[in-house]
Amino acid sequence: MKSLLLTLLIGCWTVAAAAPWSTPTELRAWTAKTGHKLEAKAVQITDGKVQLERADGSKVIVELDKFIDADQAILRKHFDQSGPAAATPPADTPPGADTPPPATAPADKPTPGIAADDLPYPLGQATAEIPCGDAVSYFLYLPNSLRKGAKHPVLFVMGPGGGSAGDAERYRAGAERNHWIIAISKQSRNGFEGSQDAVDAMIRHVTTKLPINKKRMYVTGFSGGSRMAFATAGTNKEIAGVIACGAGGHLGSAHQVAYGLVGTNCFNRTDMANSFKGLKSRDNVLRFFPGQHEWASEELCDDAITHLNGVFLFANRAAYPDDCAAYTAQVGDLVELSAKTAPLRAYMWSSFLTIHGIKEPKLAALHATLSQSEINKLYVKGLTDVSEFAQKNFGGVSGSQWKADPKVAAACKREAKKFVGTPWEEVLNLMAGDAQKF
Repeated sequence: MKSLLLTLLIGCWTVAAAAPWSTPTELRAWTAKTGHKLEAKAVQITDGKVQLERADGSKVIVELDKFIDADQAILRKHFDQSGPAAATPPADTPPGADTPPPATAPADKPTPGIAADDLPYPLGQATAEIPCGDAVSYFLYLPNSLRKGAKHPVLFVMGPGGGSAGDAERYRAGAERNHWIIAISKQSRNGFEGSQDAVDAMIRHVTTKLPINKKRMYVTGFSGGSRMAFATAGTNKEIAGVIACGAGGHLGSAHQVAYGLVGTNCFNRTDMANSFKGLKSRDNVLRFFPGQHEWASEELCDDAITHLNGVFLFANRAAYPDDCAAYTAQVGDLVELSAKTAPLRAYMWSSFLTIHGIKEPKLAALHATLSQSEINKLYVKGLTDVSEFAQKNFGGVSGSQWKADPKVAAACKREAKKFVGTPWEEVLNLMAGDAQKF
């Protein structure tokens, strides 16, 4: 199993000495088109390759076109090089910031992109508004990792206040890692009677215009958008799964899988616990994070996408051997890269691959090493235990309840003592408190 940056970002690593006339950039995080980052100073560009120097002094060479367009533009400008791939950031864009998607007119006549199979929209950036019916539209993000000749999974996004191109950023890392297309409804929102029609029109348009694998369609949203995601899954049996954030609902078919994300003190925490209480498959996940009624982080959204993708692929590995191999390599690289910096997450994903029968030698060695930490093992145990605890103790309450029940609060504090030294200790202690008032 090669390093993710080795296989996806640079292809090969070369040590070289900096030319004496080079003026390095500041130490910063550079982003690959795959969504992965490398913190280093850029020393020089030679023949389309960038020499980078990490904080520890080690040096590597990375092909310039492997970076996102905004980072390419920063590098070209810094080293006074021009090229057809250069994209000049706005004057007020700080160093290291990705160029925001342009606020343009609706993309009813999209510019042909450089995507695999000449898809009609460019890769690695959110599009302008794309009309898909009578006064309804959506935004699209095609990851750089799309593969030629493939039909792709898609995630349909709904927000409580409508959607924007910027909402794609929350899902970008997961989209790049898993080759998922992201489509965001602009009009679907709380209180809008036409929300379901807007979502259905988006789904029809996306599946008509792009090479979508209809067995791998997913829906997500936050708050009222999460409820709309559940509602869409309830009426559209082709939906394979739901990423629910901050509000619950009901799946429409036994084959559908749900990944729930909710703040410890969200006023919908009881609602979320109730929604997952009757789901028997271990493929369904309910995960609490420190917070109130708010969107989950990019990393948690990445985990949700990666989990749902793995669940589908491992259940259908005979039909998707190439996808399974690519997925195993991607997640294996995630384990390798995060083993030292984020061992809890690394062990979570090495456990996921191991449970699903992946026996790649390097992964097995990493998993064995990570297994030596009792904290790592306790953290992964908590993924299931905290979910079951919440379903038992918060799932018996109908609707939203902001005031903490004294007995439940005491149970949370007792449970927290089982997970001392892990993030679940904080999560459970926070769950003992009152929820945010609606």
